Amino acid sequence: MQTLARCKTAVGTSVKRKLLAKPASCWEAVLMRDVVLKEKEASCDNIFVDKKPVPNVLLGDMAYQAVLEAITTNQMKPGDRLSEYMVADWLKISRTPAREALRRLESEGLLAAHPRRGLVVATLDEAAIYELYSAREVIESTVAAMAARFATDAQISSLTHMVAIESQMIETPDKMFAHNRAFHQHISEAARNRYMVKFLQAISDTSSAFRQASTLVSLQRRQEVLVEHRALVEAISRHDEDAARAAALQHVKGALRSRVAVQRGEAAANPAVMRTSRPG
Repeated sequence: MQTLARCKTAVGTSVKRKLLAKPASCWEAVLMRDVVLKEKEASCDNIFVDKKPVPNVLLGDMAYQAVLEAITTNQMKPGDRLSEYMVADWLKISRTPAREALRRLESEGLLAAHPRRGLVVATLDEAAIYELYSAREVIESTVAAMAARFATDAQISSLTHMVAIESQMIETPDKMFAHNRAFHQHISEAARNRYMVKFLQAISDTSSAFRQASTLVSLQRRQEVLVEHRALVEAISRHDEDAARAAALQHVKGALRSRVAVQRGEAAANPAVMRTSRPG
C-alpha cells in the first residue's frame, strides 16, 4: 500500500509539473495526453516489472497518432508550424521518432514544406479538393458496391438505424459531422476489405483536417445528405451493387459541389490565406 501511495504521489507530481511548466494551448494538451497516460501506466500498473526501452517505431506511432489527432480535431490549424524539435519536446521523446511521424504525415498530405517556415499544417486549396474528391468517387463507390454484396442483416439494421436518427441532428452540424464519419465507417466495414478501409481512413483524415471548410456547415447540404444517405442504405439493404455504386457517386459529387462553394466563400473572405485554382 505504501508503494502504491508513493506511486500515485509521484504520478500526480509529474503531471502537475508538466501542466504547470508552461501555458499549454488546446492542441498542445492533446499532444501531452498520451505522455501522461503512459507515465501512469509505467509508474503504477507495472511498478514491479523490469522496464525495457520503448522501440522508436512505437514512439513514432505514438507521435503520429498524437499529431494526427491534433490536426483532425482542428486543434492545429492550416499554416501552423511543426518541427521534430517541437514534437520531441512536447512528447518527451527523441527527435528520431518525432521526425518519422512528421515525414509520415507529410507523405499523407497533412503537412507541407514551406520555403521559409519549414513544415506546416497543409492548406487544402481548390486544386487539392478536386484531387481528393476524385479519389473519393473511385473508392467510395467501390466500397458501397462491395457493402451491398457483403453486408449482413445486422450491418444493414445498424445502417438503417443510423439513417433514421440522423434527421435529429439536422440543427447541430458538429454532431452530424461525427455521425457522418461513423456512418461511412460502418459502410466500409460492411465491404469486408481491409485495404479499402485503410484508403478510406486516409481520405477521411485529410477531410477532417480541414473541417473548418466542412460541407455540413450548410443547412441545405445537411438536408441533401439525409436524402443521399437514405438512398445509399436502401440500395445496400437490397444488395443492389449498381444502385449502391450510383448512390455513392451522387453523394460524393454533391459533397464536392458544396465543398467548392464553401472554399470559395472562405477565399473571398480571406484571399491572403486561401488560394483557389481549379486544376486543368
